[in-house]
Amino acid sequence: MKAKRVWVLLVVLLFTVSLVSGCGSGDSKQSAKADTVKPKKTIGVLLCDFSDQFQTYMLDGMKQAAEKLKGDNIDVVYMDAKYDSSKQMSQMENLIAQKVDVIVVMPVDSEAAKPMVAEAVKAKIPVISVNRPLANQDQAVSYVGSDSVYSGELEAQKMADLLGGKGDIVVLEGTYGHQPQIERKQGYDNILKKYPGIKVVASQTGEWYRDKGMKVMENWLQSNMHIDGVLAENDEMALGALKAIEDAGMLGKIKVGGIDATPEALKYVKEGKLDFTVFQDAKGQGRTAIEVAAKVAKGEKVDKKIIIPYELVPKEKVDEYLAKYK
Repeated sequence: MKAKRVWVLLVVLLFTVSLVSGCGSGDSKQSAKADTVKPKKTIGVLLCDFSDQFQTYMLDGMKQAAEKLKGDNIDVVYMDAKYDSSKQMSQMENLIAQKVDVIVVMPVDSEAAKPMVAEAVKAKIPVISVNRPLANQDQAVSYVGSDSVYSGELEAQKMADLLGGKGDIVVLEGTYGHQPQIERKQGYDNILKKYPGIKVVASQTGEWYRDKGMKVMENWLQSNMHIDGVLAENDEMALGALKAIEDAGMLGKIKVGGIDATPEALKYVKEGKLDFTVFQDAKGQGRTAIEVAAKVAKGEKVDKKIIIPYELVPKEKVDEYLAKYK
């Protein structure tokens, strides 16, 4: 009888050990699996205006880079300020409240962005500026973009060459106070001071938009002022000016240059309507900004400044640059 009880106890003991061992193994597997799942990270992106053609391509580049980050469990969220610095401030506050891991910002107004950048830094959220440097760039971990002064120099030099160093030109500027407006105008001045035979007879903002650039150009043409060339601080305003010139029956009589080398602008250069543009790598800036942000989210070190150079695009090089958008 005692022997029978011993056998029963042994069976119960063996079953219990097996059960405990099985549970331990399962927990171990679950733990191992949990260890392989990377903690969720979020990158918040603040852009000036999704409707701006250049920014649509920059957004494309960002989304291409974001797609590759899914395996690293990194999400990217995008916000459109619609060229409203107050709206962008509110969006930054929302990202800070959500405790995102990194913020990428293209500031509507670099000076107005100072307090919102300071708030993010205070919340220990790294900030990366893209396309436009911040007024307090020293508080950001990195800047990804191009040298806007150089873009203005390239454009002004090409215009001077086309005019043979003599003529009357007008300047379509971006929104006053915006960093690219200030720096591209500086680039123009750097070159034009070398050409006393070139006179700037009028300068006005088109606020980066095609329709506003067109309206300004229409007013200049209706005033009957003599115009040999147009320097536009972006392609959208250049195309607006070009439409006004074409409607006035003056196509080919006034040289027009722009900056960005968007596919539409390149098409007009190829057709011989727009004289030239300056390539700014929208997709490259967007893609690089997200790649840098991902490194920061992972705790990796990044360069304080990553410059993607501008390039002059005359008619003979159009196909080369159109291929970059495919």
